[in-house]
Amino acid sequence: MKRVLPYLITTLVGAAIVVTVILAQRIWTAEDMTEIMRRLSDAFFVAGVCIGGVGLLVFASNGGVFYMLTFGIIRLFDLFRRNINERKYKDFYEYKESKKDKKHGFGFMLVVGLAFIAIAGAFLAAYYNV
Repeated sequence: MKRVLPYLITTLVGAAIVVTVILAQRIWTAEDMTEIMRRLSDAFFVAGVCIGGVGLLVFASNGGVFYMLTFGIIRLFDLFRRNINERKYKDFYEYKESKKDKKHGFGFMLVVGLAFIAIAGAFLAAYYNV
């Protein structure tokens, strides 16, 4: 259950995005089946790109892409402290070493995002064939 829970939660978030996009497009006003297929394809594609994009951002963050930006913001806020010696990190190397063991999982987001994009592709194929 511990391994399935991230997939389940991510799928539910994706489903909520799909429902939101469907409601925003007012699918019940569609004139024919091709229009319904187009709107469903759009909804699933938006959900897939959002979830997959977050997964790619987590992947980049795990690789250390944002370490310098985060460290710079921490140093900026350190300037406003009364006692400058109370800094949590002395230098960038110390900050980078503290972040090495704090990795987050991202594979489940990529898998669910790709699944939503595949469903969007199926609706797109149905749109062109109907």
